[in-house]
Amino acid sequence: MKTDEKPQNGLAGLKHWRYDLLAGMQVALVSLPLSLGIAIASGAPPVTGLISAIIAGFVFPFLGGANVTISGPAAGLAPALLAGMLLLGNGDLAAGYPLLLVAICLTGVVMIALSFFRAGNLVAMFLPVTVVEAMLAAIGIMIIVKQVPALLGDLSPPGKTIPGSILKLPESFMNIAPTVFVIGALCLFLMFYLNRTRRISLRKVPPPLTVCAIGVILGYVFDLDAAYLIKMPDNVLEGGITLPAFDAVWDRPELWGSILLIVITLTLIDSVESLATIRAVDKIDPYQRKSQPNTTLRAMGISNLLSSLVGGLTIIPGGIKSRANIDAGGRTLWANFHNAVFLLIFLFFAKELISRIPLAAIGAVIVYVGWRLCEPTVFARTYAIGRDQIVIFLITVAAILATDLLVGILIGVAAEILLLGYLLTPSLRLVLTGRVTFAQLLRTLASNLLGLFRSPVIRAKQESEGGRAQTQLSLTSLVAFNLFPLERALAAVPNQSGVTLTLSESGRIIDHTTMEYLHQFQEECVRHGRPFAIQGLERFHPFTSHPLSTRIQDMRFIKEREKRSTRERMMAEVAQRHGFGFAPDTVATLNQHDFVYLRRGSDREETNAMTGFYHGCHVKLFDYSHTAAPDYYVEHRHTVVVLRLPGDAAVDLPNMAVTPGNYLERYLIADYGDVDANGLDHAFAGHYRAYADDPVRARDFLAAGMMQHLLKHPGFYVEIRDDALLAFRPENGLEPVQAIPELLSFADWLAAIATTPQKVAN
Repeated sequence: MKTDEKPQNGLAGLKHWRYDLLAGMQVALVSLPLSLGIAIASGAPPVTGLISAIIAGFVFPFLGGANVTISGPAAGLAPALLAGMLLLGNGDLAAGYPLLLVAICLTGVVMIALSFFRAGNLVAMFLPVTVVEAMLAAIGIMIIVKQVPALLGDLSPPGKTIPGSILKLPESFMNIAPTVFVIGALCLFLMFYLNRTRRISLRKVPPPLTVCAIGVILGYVFDLDAAYLIKMPDNVLEGGITLPAFDAVWDRPELWGSILLIVITLTLIDSVESLATIRAVDKIDPYQRKSQPNTTLRAMGISNLLSSLVGGLTIIPGGIKSRANIDAGGRTLWANFHNAVFLLIFLFFAKELISRIPLAAIGAVIVYVGWRLCEPTVFARTYAIGRDQIVIFLITVAAILATDLLVGILIGVAAEILLLGYLLTPSLRLVLTGRVTFAQLLRTLASNLLGLFRSPVIRAKQESEGGRAQTQLSLTSLVAFNLFPLERALAAVPNQSGVTLTLSESGRIIDHTTMEYLHQFQEECVRHGRPFAIQGLERFHPFTSHPLSTRIQDMRFIKEREKRSTRERMMAEVAQRHGFGFAPDTVATLNQHDFVYLRRGSDREETNAMTGFYHGCHVKLFDYSHTAAPDYYVEHRHTVVVLRLPGDAAVDLPNMAVTPGNYLERYLIADYGDVDANGLDHAFAGHYRAYADDPVRARDFLAAGMMQHLLKHPGFYVEIRDDALLAFRPENGLEPVQAIPELLSFADWLAAIATTPQKVAN
């Protein structure tokens, strides 16, 4: 099918109801066990998880600012909710829950207020990226520790703190229920196996649903006691709804401080996690739409307010459910509505079946969610960015586990400030040698620390280059704590204006958070055809080879180049042979021509890039890597060539893609229609499928020579967009250097096409 415009939310999105209905049904199968599990992990009645997801489903289609995210209760909030419940109830979950609902209601009010002040980015932007990732990792560890007793069959009350919960684990192992342990261990194994297996057939049914279904069967087989099963109310409307205890809070002023602390914690975590989620989901949205953080924040606030009034939990966009929605073909926020409808059906008509799900099976689902937040690759990825980041990461994780979420986050922020101050301040060695006095050292330290919070924008200037508006911003040091003024300055730039950021010599440091922000802004500019450049970055020395590592300016520093890898040396030789320029460094890939393939997935990077001219075509050939659904933990690597016709070429190439089999099909149909294979070579039609914005013209183009070239060089995925061509072989991974001529052969073909425009015209 062909889609000329991107799907819209609101009433305009109803025309996509078939896709959203099907996606909503599939998401509900994922949302059901997750919502139950998150409620249990939060210390709340299981039914409250379903209530929260249903409320979100009825609010977000009308008020949400995201596009394909699915909202509901989130695992990331479970430790904070449990801690708040224990704090307010003095260790009694039942007594603490109505009081916690008051805090959730007030959190919703605060979010609504923040959205009106357009502070959707401000709350999250102030936090360094590494502190946020450490917070999520700590939450993952907390979830796992809290769920281990459920897997063992220990029904004793949870510990009030993580250290207390860890100290209770030996007791849980002493109180192990063998039957429950067998069910929990098997369900946990299946969660890991089904989510990681490459056998797609085993993942057609969502793994959480499969695990819960097997848990139900095992519960029947072992005649599991009701104490180890989910408890559902006999009447949802009468016994399943808990009202917030406003009167009790008002009459007990000693609770007000605790309520305020919980509101701040929930607002902070909600804002940070939701912003991170919608940004991640935007990257994998097939239509490449941009979500509106402030609108999403307002929808979250209203949802939280309404959810608390009927006994529900906090509501934010969820990453797992959102990815399930995209994979199922969901197009708009109406998938939330259909998800809610199906959950309502489950709640009222499958209540007995839900009550047969073992707590151990739900615990296995939630443990896996926690594992994804804190698995070793998270630590390894942070270490790869830089030792400075792993130090902040570990300090934050340890602080959160030892204290609580809010205090731990504040400690992580303080550690980041001190580290930046240390990096910017003369060393103690200069003091001891007398080159700098101790008083000068303290003044420099104080000045540097204050400078971290000053606006980095020195001046802004509007110019015109080639008839196009160009905004130039001169900047000093850029860190997480002064990013908001820069974001505000960039938001004020007209949409059609190019942007040039000039890093002045007065700037000393650019931290990891800023590098990530600038990369995201650069990607956005490329998507919208806006010129973007950063001047002066070459003066800043990166701490590691990672493209987003912290950088510090040192004009005297001369970096010795490390020995090239075997691959790098061989690619350099190929580049030299063809007279190409060569850049071996790893950099973030910019999708300058808006290729569908380069939109896919996350962590898009290139290395060993060759650039130059070959047979009249501009050539860029590089090793490309990214991660993509469904195996986001797996890195996909290919050698890719991008060719662009000379500006004076007399041919106008059609926008199209030719793919072996159905590779990337679901991404291509968002932009293109299917090209009819009738009349084309049978060998070609049997191995390839083609898509284009003008299928008739593309078919003629195939017949004019492209088809014969692909038959001669089989296995290639080829995409043409705005007179630029991208090609690679999906099955080959990184091409051996001997195969580079095959990639370059597309330049020979394009050069021939450019000289015979009559073959492909119109």
